[in-house]
Amino acid sequence: MSQTIEMIDPVTGEIIDQQQIAEQLLAQAKEQGVSLVGPGGCWAG
Repeated sequence: MSQTIEMIDPVTGEIIDQQQIAEQLLAQAKEQGVSLVGPGGCWAG
């Protein structure tokens, strides 16, 4: 069973679209050449 937790923007009171935010962050990291995995990455193992 999967639970969805809604995040609310404390300023606007609107529901935050987590999928959209994740996609924007991935696109931004790619544009800036940031490695998300491996040595020096966000999720270095």
